[in-house]
Amino acid sequence: MNVVEDVERWRAWEREHIIGKYEKGHRAGLPEDKEPVFIGTFERVDPFGIIVHETELPPLTAREAKRIRRETRRNSKWLEMLGKWETYKNSKKLVDRTYKGIPRNIRGRAWSVLLNVQEIKSKNPGKYKLMKEKGKRSSEHIHQIDRDVSWTLQDHVFFRRRYGAKQRELLYILLAYAEYNPIVGYRRNLSHAAALFLLYLPEEDAFWALVQLLASERHSLQEFHSPNGGTVQGLQDHQEHVVPTSQPKTMWHLVSLWSLRLFPRGPASRGAGGAGGLEPLVGLVTG
Repeated sequence: MNVVEDVERWRAWEREHIIGKYEKGHRAGLPEDKEPVFIGTFERVDPFGIIVHETELPPLTAREAKRIRRETRRNSKWLEMLGKWETYKNSKKLVDRTYKGIPRNIRGRAWSVLLNVQEIKSKNPGKYKLMKEKGKRSSEHIHQIDRDVSWTLQDHVFFRRRYGAKQRELLYILLAYAEYNPIVGYRRNLSHAAALFLLYLPEEDAFWALVQLLASERHSLQEFHSPNGGTVQGLQDHQEHVVPTSQPKTMWHLVSLWSLRLFPRGPASRGAGGAGGLEPLVGLVTG
């Protein structure tokens, strides 16, 4: 047996070992007589799903109450737009309301419509399952993906458990995407984008949302994540020269996102240094 065969055999074993842990679930790696550690009740989870370590959440402030009322009003407006999509889909009102923020409780539905998820999924029946299985069998990125999954949104209740259901779905999506789009393959910042979609969408829908975000003409972020990064300068020029005059409030949010990238402070940004962070979703917001 030569060295190449030894390496291939070891890689195959490593893939099988990693996949086995995710398929076993959150008990993977625990002794048989030890139970997993639970995080406690949802009283210790904030409205964004981030686990807090205080005994109780702080009382509702006047500012928070105002935010809830504002989000309730936006929710009604978004439901109206989604119900009359053909009327609103190319309107300035849709763009303006997207800049202001999509209410959390309808974010999955809105993202699905904005990214044409159901349309592309119906055109590719069985494609996601095929790419997922291919990635599980032969992905060259599985070791890096496994490492990145372990710290992606690690303080969020959905992703808290190592090898839990959402971590497994995230692994599968990233494996499938690397096979579906070998030009991009896998880049570390994709794990956060896919995880954010998983907060609001089912597994396969989250995969197609990621596909659309990177590849569709409307958002055009594939080259941002490709090895040559051909559109990065164009995106920077657009941010510096167009956005400040056309959407000054949006410019403030973009600066905030870049500050978060360079100087991560919150739990959702932990481990998001380097090329990672929340920037991949800027294209969705400004589309």
